[in-house]
Amino acid sequence: MQELVVHLVSEVSGQTVKHAANTALSKFSGLDVKKYYWPMIKNKTMLLEIVNKIKAKPGVVLFTISNPNLRRLLKESCRELNLPCVSVVSKVINEISEYLGINADDTAGKKNKFDANYFNKVDAIDYALKYDDGQTLEGLNEADIILIGPSRTSKTPISIYLAYNGFKTANIPYVHNCLFPSEIYELKKPLVFGLLINPSRLIEIRENRMNLLQMKDHSNYTDIKIVQEECRNVRKICSENKWHTIDVSMRSIEETAAIIMRHYYAYKMK
Repeated sequence: MQELVVHLVSEVSGQTVKHAANTALSKFSGLDVKKYYWPMIKNKTMLLEIVNKIKAKPGVVLFTISNPNLRRLLKESCRELNLPCVSVVSKVINEISEYLGINADDTAGKKNKFDANYFNKVDAIDYALKYDDGQTLEGLNEADIILIGPSRTSKTPISIYLAYNGFKTANIPYVHNCLFPSEIYELKKPLVFGLLINPSRLIEIRENRMNLLQMKDHSNYTDIKIVQEECRNVRKICSENKWHTIDVSMRSIEETAAIIMRHYYAYKMK
């Protein structure tokens, strides 16, 4: 079986280049494909870091980048490495065909949509729902990613978004005056991310939630001192365990998920 490495580079979430790559690759049968996703590449420093990773794992480079300076830098870097660098989708099939030295198979890619990727996605979504909000701790080691953070830091929607992209994701809330589950400290496989947020912003989100539910007793849920302590403790736990942290105060779900995926693939390359 012929092997192919594909790097997918994007300045946003990377969904476009991902779907384009899957469409093109479906035209080739009998390939062992290894894909690396590099979303949210916003500046020269980030792009050069990705170029080094591409150099370490050479292969076809597909991208969606609108910034002309970054586009030019990526193309020049790939040219120096003698690697195909393609802006999706129009030339993807032809470039892969030339790189591999084989012709596209017009009969490939017409298989039933219920393939391995589909069922992996379904499994990931089932897993995310089962392990949402710390419902159960048994089986956490099967996760690819674990999110921790105070209530209302978008752990659930981020988990579902990641699951839709094929990542088994669990999320565990940090609750004031409640012992954080010790099981998580023993895990080896999953990458753990702490979601941080500005306390004032978190209080605003929680108050809106309480008003929506017509609940008047906000108690500790919106007490500024307690909320500040929750945020400090999550940061402390992550620092002590060398877990990644992401400030979600002004980030969308898609942007946060893209950052997590970038860290995950960088970790898997090591």
